Amino acid sequence: MSFLAPAFLWSFLALIPLAAVYFLKVRPRKKTTPAYFLWEKIFSEKKAASLFNRLRDLLSLILMLLAFAAVVLALARPEFTTDERKDLLLLVDRSASMSARGEGGATRLAQAKEAAREIVTALNGNQRAAVAAVGRELEFRSHLSLSPRELLDAIGGVDESDYPFDARALEALGNDAHWAEDHRILLLSDGAFDGADGLPENVELLKIGAPAENAGIVAADLRRLPDGRLGFYFRVASSFKETVSGDLVLRNAETGERIHKLIPLKIAPGENEAEVFYLEGDAPAGNWTATLEIADALAKDNVAYLSVPPERPVRVKVAAADRYFFETSVLAFQEGSGLLALVEENPEIVIGKGGAPADAALALIFTPEGESPWWKGVGDAADAVAPRVLVEDHPILRHLDIASVAFIGARKIEPPDGALVLVESETGVPLIYRASREGKTAVVVNLDPVASEFYFSAWFPVLVHGAATHLAGRERDLAATYRPGDSAPVPGRREGEASTATLPDGETREVSGAAFGPLEALGFYELKNADGAWPFGATLATAAESLLDNAAVAESARPVSRGHAPAYWLIVLAILVLAAESLLYHRRKVG
Repeated sequence: MSFLAPAFLWSFLALIPLAAVYFLKVRPRKKTTPAYFLWEKIFSEKKAASLFNRLRDLLSLILMLLAFAAVVLALARPEFTTDERKDLLLLVDRSASMSARGEGGATRLAQAKEAAREIVTALNGNQRAAVAAVGRELEFRSHLSLSPRELLDAIGGVDESDYPFDARALEALGNDAHWAEDHRILLLSDGAFDGADGLPENVELLKIGAPAENAGIVAADLRRLPDGRLGFYFRVASSFKETVSGDLVLRNAETGERIHKLIPLKIAPGENEAEVFYLEGDAPAGNWTATLEIADALAKDNVAYLSVPPERPVRVKVAAADRYFFETSVLAFQEGSGLLALVEENPEIVIGKGGAPADAALALIFTPEGESPWWKGVGDAADAVAPRVLVEDHPILRHLDIASVAFIGARKIEPPDGALVLVESETGVPLIYRASREGKTAVVVNLDPVASEFYFSAWFPVLVHGAATHLAGRERDLAATYRPGDSAPVPGRREGEASTATLPDGETREVSGAAFGPLEALGFYELKNADGAWPFGATLATAAESLLDNAAVAESARPVSRGHAPAYWLIVLAILVLAAESLLYHRRKVG
């Protein structure tokens, strides 16, 4: 035991005069009386009670000494732990696994908040602390403060989230060694996350919650296959100690409670093998739920939210004299993935050779020549061309081996102002560039596909596909589902045009960028723009959040005071003792 204010122990010296007061005797005054016989009975009764009075006085003295000693010890502020008196940062884990319920029905988050309250109460306003919530990222709820009320309010404001825990959120704290010298960082968490055994050295883990039995969906996907069927992929994991049974039920949101697929499962402990099932061609597009029907600790991982978008290929028209090879490239993807469609009317993308129609909003142009708004001028043939990529991993070039493309027939060309040159020759001649003007966009490929025999190259349809999907804003199709914290691409986005996102709770937000996120909640989302509506889901699908057996997680927190400080209980003891002394000896006499 140690004392934070040991100087107050000198107050024990005041016990000496206190005891002296109790032993003080008042000398009685003597007076003559003619009626001694009247006083004789009183003297005899008083003599019989004198022993009781002495015992009563002694007990009263002991009680007063005990109350005084309790007050002195409270002033000295004793500590029964080796808690370091540094500024304290309390990190409360609010990730999805903290919503799991234990045997008493309380969530792990509720247990963590209660533990944080006990720690703040033990500070007794004599030690600074700060409160932060951590899940996907670190969010300070209060800065260093001595005010218990401010800290307790901050703890009460930490609510659960659907985010998986991201240990990278702690890296900034762990990298500041100087800050750690004067502060303690205490993470209140169940340890159900990847990296729990590799926390920064100065982050102490106070483990919350006992091992819990849970099963959940840790991976899922739903896709339309070329033959029209829906392919359903899933994987489950379990922290039950034995194999358990459950049903996986697949429903379409538009058809209500109709069960499209019921899959009986035998779920073994740990991560189970992935499984694939198929739904026949009449299965509709739209939003789907896969629900694992089982009684367990965490409900959030029992539902996968999956979306199958309606078939909406990019419409491509070929406006060139030698149409065959261009059309063949488009048809290759039309018959395969179905992402491109060859059309004659109402195209989104126009492929041209030498130039493009003036009314084409989006164009892919090979062999530039003559006058066009997509270049300032075209000159003589360029010398021997060796391509050099200027923008690595651009969507147009992502799947293209540019070194295998022979840019024969390339000409000296000057792009319009503001053009983005993706590939140029060693002498600086633009070979592939992207330009925009007046709400229109074009990709220009500076080569002759006939002279270079590019028509016969396997990279020709790859370039057509990459340019067409990029121009249409479809280079990244939406997945059926994402994890909370991820960002989803915005299909069909045009430069200068905003999209609208509808959240699971019905709230709408404007999206100006090429991606929307981070996703905050589980459920169904919808992105809408001039190209149409694009649904997708958000599912927990994180094995670490579902495997709730944290028995192997080692607690690393050093001793920390919790609950009311010893001084508080000493004051309570002093008050109770004084109350007892007052009730029992309220008419005590001196002498």
